[in-house]
Amino acid sequence: MLRKIIRCYKKHIFCCLCIIFFIKDRNERQSEREFEQSQYININLRDIVDQIRKTSKTSVQPLNNLTSSYRLLKIPLKKKCMSHICGSVDMIYLVKSSVLNFSKRIAIRETWGNNTRMRTLTIFIIGYSEPFQSSIDFESKKYDDILQFDMQDIYDNLVFKTVFSIAWLCDINIQAKFIHFVDDDRMINPQNLLDLAIKSIPLFAMKMIGFKVTSAKPYRRNSSKWYISVNEYEFDVWPPYLIGGTAVTNMLVIKTLREAIPYSKVIRIEDAYIGILANMLNINLEHNEGFLPVFVPGSKLIDKISSPDYKSYDIMSREWKVINSHFEYQ
Repeated sequence: MLRKIIRCYKKHIFCCLCIIFFIKDRNERQSEREFEQSQYININLRDIVDQIRKTSKTSVQPLNNLTSSYRLLKIPLKKKCMSHICGSVDMIYLVKSSVLNFSKRIAIRETWGNNTRMRTLTIFIIGYSEPFQSSIDFESKKYDDILQFDMQDIYDNLVFKTVFSIAWLCDINIQAKFIHFVDDDRMINPQNLLDLAIKSIPLFAMKMIGFKVTSAKPYRRNSSKWYISVNEYEFDVWPPYLIGGTAVTNMLVIKTLREAIPYSKVIRIEDAYIGILANMLNINLEHNEGFLPVFVPGSKLIDKISSPDYKSYDIMSREWKVINSHFEYQ
């Protein structure tokens, strides 16, 4: 008898359950606290940056000294900048790398990071690890492309690789049109990237382009790699951000970020932190489908920008030949 009743009213039961789940989800969303600048820090970053640019100073006390206190262990471009190459470049690739990823750096040097048809510079950003420092010394001397900061090379310091790199870029005398932050497991189609930047990022535009994430929530389980406590970030939703593995912008945005960082509350989730700064500084984060969030082979990157999860030298070298051959025969 019970089975007959269930069969008879199955559709009605299903509809009722859907309504219950819909109401529950709506109520949860309504109770979520979205990011609010005034509650995050009680200052207006945009006003501070404008004041610094007009008067070279501000009366607001900084919250950190990160952009002025970084220590360098290895400085790149000593040889390259003796030539004309540092006078003006189209694109600087700032590749966030782990000390241990020697083969990935070699693969990049032999593929998209060494495109002689374009005026580009490739710089690898790493931290410090005592057991491997002698190898880093050799690598830096040989390739002249290692930017090493005096900090432990661990995931929790990833945000500082970005922050320190932003400060370093502003401290050196390189004229670059565009800056591309990228992870060392990404394959890039450099011509498509440059074409996009030229077309979509005017030199005086406050804009960053990448794969945009919206309505993402912080990880609250302390076992997660991306865990962040309520004390560090009290809101239930991140503001929109670009995934940290790939983002392109211009030097105006880099300089703006550098001026704002000392007056911001730094959190260890790198891409979310840059998203917070973008929100507070009115930097436009533009989504582009060409910045893929998942792996695709080189044949699928002909009309795209980049793809992650190129885990080995062999895979990157093999798939680069596919991409490169397409442009050679155009």
